Amino acid sequence: MTVSHAKYDIAVIGAGASGMVAAIASARAGARVCLIEANSRVGRKILETGNGRCNLSHTPIDGSEYRGSGAGRIKSFLERFGIDETLSFFRDIGLLTRERDGYIYPYSETASSVLDVLRYTVENTGIELYTDKRIDKIDRASGGFDIGRLHADRVIVSTGGSADPASGSDGSGYKLVRDLGLKIVHPLPALVKVRTREQKDMSVTAGVRAKGVVSVITEECIASDRGEIQFTRDGLSGIPVFNVSRFISRAISEGRDVKLVLDLMPDMSISDIESYVTGLTETCSTRLRSIDEILAGVLHKKINTYICKRIGIGINSPAGDMTRKQISRYAGTIKSLEYDIESVYGFEQAQVTAGGVDFDEVDDDLQSIKVPGLYLTGEIMDIDGPCGGYNLQWAWTSGYIAGSSAGRG
Repeated sequence: MTVSHAKYDIAVIGAGASGMVAAIASARAGARVCLIEANSRVGRKILETGNGRCNLSHTPIDGSEYRGSGAGRIKSFLERFGIDETLSFFRDIGLLTRERDGYIYPYSETASSVLDVLRYTVENTGIELYTDKRIDKIDRASGGFDIGRLHADRVIVSTGGSADPASGSDGSGYKLVRDLGLKIVHPLPALVKVRTREQKDMSVTAGVRAKGVVSVITEECIASDRGEIQFTRDGLSGIPVFNVSRFISRAISEGRDVKLVLDLMPDMSISDIESYVTGLTETCSTRLRSIDEILAGVLHKKINTYICKRIGIGINSPAGDMTRKQISRYAGTIKSLEYDIESVYGFEQAQVTAGGVDFDEVDDDLQSIKVPGLYLTGEIMDIDGPCGGYNLQWAWTSGYIAGSSAGRG
């Protein structure tokens, strides 16, 4: 669409999850709204969430799950527009949802359903949509802001962070607000895989999945999570690794050495494991059986092979030759399998950004304190949550609060 000094009450920059909700909330408040998107289509990143099913929220959420400079304030925002308000909002615009083990999905379990109801609501609410329009600068002007050849009394920046730049979240929004004087906490990849320094040995366990506890260790344990760990050819992945990766990113950026420690049998103590394995070596016909055979029912064969190699035990040696010291080392390694972390994967692989606009820059309506009339939503802010719908919930919450506030003028 070609425009010539079009004027709006509100311009929303970025037609992702938070931007579309912000535009809808503003329009419902009676404002004349335009929604500006750099891509040819809106909501591209929504289609990728939840492995294409769009895990759009989680229950319960109390705010303690989030990290970043806004962590201490998230509860107050969720009290204004939380899960109940989110589900009501979506139901009103035509989306049914279902909950499974706390994870909330569209009833169809397809992300396109979420995008479609948002897109149709944008179209039917009188919001003017501009696609293929990249904004490089926001100029403060008399009575508002100039954005290219558009003028708006108020602007909502919903450009996302730096994660998944192919979707349009390329970090360009940070420059827009930095040029207006806002402070940015250095953005880093989060919810992302990690690379270990032991890469040449990782091929032994590549492709294996195992339940356990993951802990991030610098000088001390700074984060941990429990769930299914995935071993890759160059490192570690899986939801618990994703959930602690933001702490790894930050520690590496600060020049600190980082270890990832796995407890692969969190429901048993070291002594429990020692006793069990000792019993196996004593009661089985171990002279005729190898260590590989008697440990087959303890952990995955490939993990056993990796651990035994790491602690110097021949996996094919007779089980009866296994000493108490070796059994103790095996049990201890299961409970504390250490990896030195080389790096995290980059923004191209990350699901979310850790960092962004410092929350000290905004008031309780997400309006800039330094630049009245400028609002911020979603991932451009320095707030991030774990896997499971928490980050989309922040998108809906922040979009609605900023949009409705800006819409009231």
